[in-house]
Amino acid sequence: MQISMRDSLILMAVIIVEIVVCVRLGLALVIPLLMTWLIMYIYAVITKRDWHAVEGYALDGVRAGFQSIMIVAAVGCLIGAWILSGTVPTLIYYGLRIVSPGIFLPATMILCSILSVCTGTSYGSAASAGLACMGIGLSMGFPAGVIAGAVICGALFGDKLSPFSDTTNLSSAMAGSTLFGHIRSMLWTTVPSWLISVVIFAVIGHRYSVANYDPTTIEEYLGGLSANFNLSVLTLIPVILVIVLLLFKVPAFPTIMLGAVGGGITAMIAQGSTFKDVMTAMLSGYSIESGILLVDKLLNRGGIASMYSIICIMIFAMGMGGMLDKMGILNNLLGLFVKKIKNVPGLVVSTMLVSYLSSAIGCTQSMSHVLTGKLMNPIFREKGVAPEVLSRTMEDCGTLGGAMMPWHTNAIYFCGALGVTFAEYIPYLYLSFLAPLFALLFAFTGFAVWYIDPATGERIEKSKAPVNK
Repeated sequence: MQISMRDSLILMAVIIVEIVVCVRLGLALVIPLLMTWLIMYIYAVITKRDWHAVEGYALDGVRAGFQSIMIVAAVGCLIGAWILSGTVPTLIYYGLRIVSPGIFLPATMILCSILSVCTGTSYGSAASAGLACMGIGLSMGFPAGVIAGAVICGALFGDKLSPFSDTTNLSSAMAGSTLFGHIRSMLWTTVPSWLISVVIFAVIGHRYSVANYDPTTIEEYLGGLSANFNLSVLTLIPVILVIVLLLFKVPAFPTIMLGAVGGGITAMIAQGSTFKDVMTAMLSGYSIESGILLVDKLLNRGGIASMYSIICIMIFAMGMGGMLDKMGILNNLLGLFVKKIKNVPGLVVSTMLVSYLSSAIGCTQSMSHVLTGKLMNPIFREKGVAPEVLSRTMEDCGTLGGAMMPWHTNAIYFCGALGVTFAEYIPYLYLSFLAPLFALLFAFTGFAVWYIDPATGERIEKSKAPVNK
């Protein structure tokens, strides 16, 4: 059921205008994204297409991304159970005792980076270490957005570089490069971006620590935590369990759910909670009235119920992406970028545009990598540019770019897991801003760009590549 370029442009224009208008009016993304399904239905009726087939494309899109939906629901359970068990309060309590405000932000980014590299998941590191860092930073007087920015930058660093990451493996496979060749290539754009980001967070952290740190508030907060929870090493068992499961490459959903169950068992042992208390926290979140505003603000959260809006947004966004993909709208639009590529800068810029557009429409990292790889791989080979350059660019934009789009599943997840809005954290997403700039720098200078023989795939000198002749 392929459609024409004209229809593709009209449909995308209508969808974009509808979403932008609703967002500008201050509306949540749920209804605008659901309305895109109605727009597609009206188009099917006008053009006399089979709506049931179009609806099937939407369901295929939801089915392809259903794992992410289950992970979001599991994270809701985990947050509620970990607060009830005292796991999150314990992490916050000892974090406040150990970490000084002056180094908090860079330490947060480094911690989340290490965890995500070891586990290969940005979701897991954000939901565990990131959640604790949010509580520590807020109690120190840091704005929620800047803390979330440090968490997300660290989490995405590992998601991009870890050999255990699904995006790292998928992008290298779709580009036709080897896994470790892909990782070595990414070091050129990712490591400088990461180092600059750490320095920026260090500067910001010093400024806030001088201006906003109030020891009296910290002591009051510590007292509130110790008065309402039994804080001990026992409450850290759920964290250890999750890290061990991730290191053994247990999939994200069962890992997070087992972590939630571990939190529930810990709550019954360490906090004297009942089975009903645990189930209630997993469903509706944790509830406390300690009389200390910051304690109540940080800990009254979690549960599947807190994720309902996020889950709806993900379902509607993935359904829209499925329809646009299967009807050929996406390929029509992407084809506009690749018709007149003559040199390496043109290849890289086109790859970036295709990656961002497919990510924006598909709303998942995997769809971005699959579509970009399928479209650009033959062109890179024809031009004699190594696949590691393609896979690196795909990750610089497709993996890091999702958090820059408020309707993307990555952005939605981070907002829900960390309890922030998109507008709060987007100014601090330095890693996502810097890596594409390095990709452009190398493309235009020719530095860290490698070439292959189109026929054999073997490495050749720059002067022998078709794109440079």
